[in-house]
Amino acid sequence: MPDLSPKFTPEAINNPADYGILKLLEGTWVNHNPSNNNTNWGLHTTCMPSPGSNSETIPGKFHFLCENYTEELTFTLVPGGVRNRGGANEQFCGAVKYNQSIQDLNGVGIHEENGMYLWLDKLYNHPADDESIKTDIGFPELSSGDGSEGPGYIPAYSISRSGTIPHGSTILLTGKDTEVKGKPQFPQDTAAWDSDHLAISPSMGLAGTTPSTPIDLDSKAPDWVHDLSLPATDPSGNRTYTQRILAHELYPYSVRPDLRLRDAIKDQKIDKHTFINLSTKHEGGPQGGILNIPFVQRNTPVVEMQCRLWIETVIEDEKEVLQLQYEQIQFFEFQFGTDGGTTRWPHIQINTLRKKA
Repeated sequence: MPDLSPKFTPEAINNPADYGILKLLEGTWVNHNPSNNNTNWGLHTTCMPSPGSNSETIPGKFHFLCENYTEELTFTLVPGGVRNRGGANEQFCGAVKYNQSIQDLNGVGIHEENGMYLWLDKLYNHPADDESIKTDIGFPELSSGDGSEGPGYIPAYSISRSGTIPHGSTILLTGKDTEVKGKPQFPQDTAAWDSDHLAISPSMGLAGTTPSTPIDLDSKAPDWVHDLSLPATDPSGNRTYTQRILAHELYPYSVRPDLRLRDAIKDQKIDKHTFINLSTKHEGGPQGGILNIPFVQRNTPVVEMQCRLWIETVIEDEKEVLQLQYEQIQFFEFQFGTDGGTTRWPHIQINTLRKKA
């Protein structure tokens, strides 16, 4: 691996913190709601165990909730770089505190969260010198200059997010940022039937369809979605299992919430955006994770989380305006489906935000 650069000097401790792209987040963000535009509310979909059910006796019964929400999301820069010492490698994290508060449209609180985003790209090489060898009793194993030739540490990810949720879960996600010209791209029609972003997971049956027969989410829902006889005629079928998600009044967003992000920016002129993609799980290993309190771990463990953010430069009245969109998906596991397999239940949140003046 290549050597790290630059070399550490005592002055580095007093250097201004580097927050990277996270610097743009500083401030308080709230819902951006143009008049008569209902696509700019936040929205969540949540599946929960049905009352009276448990995995030992009654499998796979769930309660579904989908509703609009308003949000206040505040980011605060932590002064100074946070120093991580690793011997020959040192890292100075740019820390950004966040606090998220979400209410339904009646002002009732439905979600609170706080934590840190970290910019991880500020690295130094710190070889041994005469003073460190003397202070830390490094002789005879260490000589002045040891550690300057590598191997250096090259981080796989530029950003991390850690957070605490009062249901009793603690999250750690890592990922990267990418700058892109133009507006974010979202799918249309049947291409939107992508299980990675649906409120219906493959383990829930995907409403009895297959990838070769997707539902067109930009058209009217299929007739069977509104067939009230299904619970009696097909009580354990996949269509009955997922019918209420497709029949919800907020369809198609109840099925694929990030389509609301697409529709919110449909008529906007977006010059560029930075895309941040974070996850608790990456190819080759977790690189993050989730811890749950015993009750949650026993009944409805949160096992994985994905988060996508778009920091967008919108052109309005010949001026640049920052806009933040996000989609985050947490996967619950509770009870068993009728096939005996463990079911993964997506909990999805999306919103479009602008900074408070």
